[in-house]
Amino acid sequence: MNKIKFIANQDTNYIFHMLSVAKCGYDNTYGNTYRYLYPESDLALLKENETLLTVCGGEHLGELYNFMVSCPACAKTPAKDYYADLIQMADNGNIPESYEKYVDIVRKISAVMIKHYDHYIAEIWPVEKEKIESYIPAVLCLFNQADFTGKAEELIGCRLLSEYFIATLVTSVENGAEAIDIDREQDVFGIVRDPVDAFYFIGHEFIIYLLFNALKDEDAFHNYDHWLATEGLAEYYLKKINGDTRFFNAQQKYVEFYEKCAEDKKLSAAELYRMALQAE
Repeated sequence: MNKIKFIANQDTNYIFHMLSVAKCGYDNTYGNTYRYLYPESDLALLKENETLLTVCGGEHLGELYNFMVSCPACAKTPAKDYYADLIQMADNGNIPESYEKYVDIVRKISAVMIKHYDHYIAEIWPVEKEKIESYIPAVLCLFNQADFTGKAEELIGCRLLSEYFIATLVTSVENGAEAIDIDREQDVFGIVRDPVDAFYFIGHEFIIYLLFNALKDEDAFHNYDHWLATEGLAEYYLKKINGDTRFFNAQQKYVEFYEKCAEDKKLSAAELYRMALQAE
């Protein structure tokens, strides 16, 4: 059974849409297409706080990223309601202590996100939703045909920590961070890759989510110190399933290292990871 679900969510797409039009972590044709719709002052506010609102895998996590991007992007509640709640929390003095120094920024950014939500949902989302829904079938077919998720679980010897890995597709993240884990079962991906490239790229991230379980007793996901070794381990398993790799070239030295370690014996993911750390 394929354990990857592909979804098109309006709230997730709205949040990354606003980042893209503001060139906040993203600078692409998509943003250029819609930027004229927004007051320069609103876009400038987002851009001024780019460092706080953006993430770069293994390198940087903005201090407001979880609070103002990934949490609302999970779409547990409509983004408009989420940001309205933030303003109410700010006005009532109920902002979590770790964000108190940013209370004015939280209030201003939330107001911008509320301001443009309805127009996006009514006028832009129907067009972007159609693009995503047209993209999904070809990629989903590749995962179904390959029985990728079953093979990955068997190879690594563990299952997902959740029932499904949810690949939430958005149209606005070209030339910026993606494969963004917004919670323990959901990742955000763009749709500019051809289906085979998407199969490899999303497959890599599915394996990363398996490693959340396989490496749960290691330091792999607690800091960025050995992130290349972790991603290299995902590429090692991807190559064992698909026969080759297509991305993450900087991690290929780890793929070769893991292959040599496992030449004559079967080693667990945790054992391979520890061997990589010892060799550094």
